[in-house]
Amino acid sequence: MRKKTWIRAGVCVAATALLLAATTAPAGAAGIATGQTLGVGDSRCTDSVQSDNGARLTGFFTNGTGEWTVLRSSTMGGPETVVFRAPAGARSGAQTPIDKTISPTASGTFVYRACVVVHKIMKVSVFSVTHYQALLTSTSSTAVSDLGPETANLSLNAQACGDRTPVSPGDTIRLVGTGTGRTGWIISVTGSTNNYEGNWAVLYTATDGGIDQTFVLDPEITEVTACAGGAVATGRDAVSFELSIVD
Repeated sequence: MRKKTWIRAGVCVAATALLLAATTAPAGAAGIATGQTLGVGDSRCTDSVQSDNGARLTGFFTNGTGEWTVLRSSTMGGPETVVFRAPAGARSGAQTPIDKTISPTASGTFVYRACVVVHKIMKVSVFSVTHYQALLTSTSSTAVSDLGPETANLSLNAQACGDRTPVSPGDTIRLVGTGTGRTGWIISVTGSTNNYEGNWAVLYTATDGGIDQTFVLDPEITEVTACAGGAVATGRDAVSFELSIVD
């Protein structure tokens, strides 16, 4: 049986949606993942948080339905166990919040990351308007955040954005990313400058496979956000990316 897709009339521009995803994320938050124009079957995972006191998942899912999971491993990159699973979103399309504390079930330090997979979407014209925000944190005084890359599996026009990262005047930033197909890359900026694309992006490009680029920011820039966009005609683009400040 053919799956139903929810439709609403109107027009949506993918680049605008990507910028919206970037600018609505809290600044300096650890383990945050945002996304726009997601397709059915797309998935998105935060980077990881290391903690000896569990983790907390907060966020929302809007204009669609899906499933939240939190994964735990003993070491970074090690085998993972699902320690939390819950529905995401609502059939009505209403913004549905998530706020769940995952308590430790054993002593010791573990690595956590949160994921969301999309089951149904809403559309405006031909573009999905399904979006979400996920924030994974820990109350542990020894917690280590922002471990590993942001990851996602993205269909055509779907996008994923990471943390909105505060920067100092004149900082140098580096974006390293990979994709299994054609991938769009954006580094959006906050601050008053006339030197970047449309005054809001230091990088707006597409590559076949991956990216490794470094930029010296204008002194007026106060925050940066990296985003990846699926540009494959069929299937999904498996992306992984990290934005860092170069010492």
